[in-house]
Amino acid sequence: MEKVGILLISLVLAALVVWKLVLPNYHKKKYVRMVLWSVLALGFVSAGIQGPTAADKKAASSSSAQSSSKKESSAKTSNSKKESSTKASSSKKKADSINTKLMESLTEDQGFANGTLDENGNPTQNGTKNPQYNWATHVQKILWKDNGIEVYIYDAENLTESQLTTVAQSAQSAATATLLTEEKISDKESIQGIHTTVYSGNNVIGHSKAFSPKEFKWTK
Repeated sequence: MEKVGILLISLVLAALVVWKLVLPNYHKKKYVRMVLWSVLALGFVSAGIQGPTAADKKAASSSSAQSSSKKESSAKTSNSKKESSTKASSSKKKADSINTKLMESLTEDQGFANGTLDENGNPTQNGTKNPQYNWATHVQKILWKDNGIEVYIYDAENLTESQLTTVAQSAQSAATATLLTEEKISDKESIQGIHTTVYSGNNVIGHSKAFSPKEFKWTK
């Protein structure tokens, strides 16, 4: 359609030139001018009225595809972030739940050691202290992290390495029992031992040996 319009415009312009320069004045009739100008107008209309070309369509399609791709990429990124956030939140909740149980177990062992709980775990004012749980009176908290068990000791500076080893091994054993019950570790792991790091405040003072997790190396 565009080519037809351009052709008509060219023909009319040529006719106008001939009419102006060649034809004598008596040939310049009014109706001839009207016809020429009408054809010229038709040519302009034909050239102007056209749909999008193949190139325009291709460009529009490419732009639409890029926009769609960007939207899909943005949606995927957003979903990925949401999934990551959800997983992190779920993982934290599970860790908090396990750590709550570890602290409940530690508090109970401290009660047995101090004689404030009877053998069934019920509060008592006349209970008998159980020296088997004395280790628990030195422990501030026990936590489960991705890298294993963390044991925080109140008075590490007052304990010998031998005493520290007893406290750490007992805390490790108590934590392992809870982790096994909660299905956080396997039977094999509970037998081999779980890597344990020992803290005094925020400072690491000892940790399990690499190939023998139930044995400890002290750095204090």
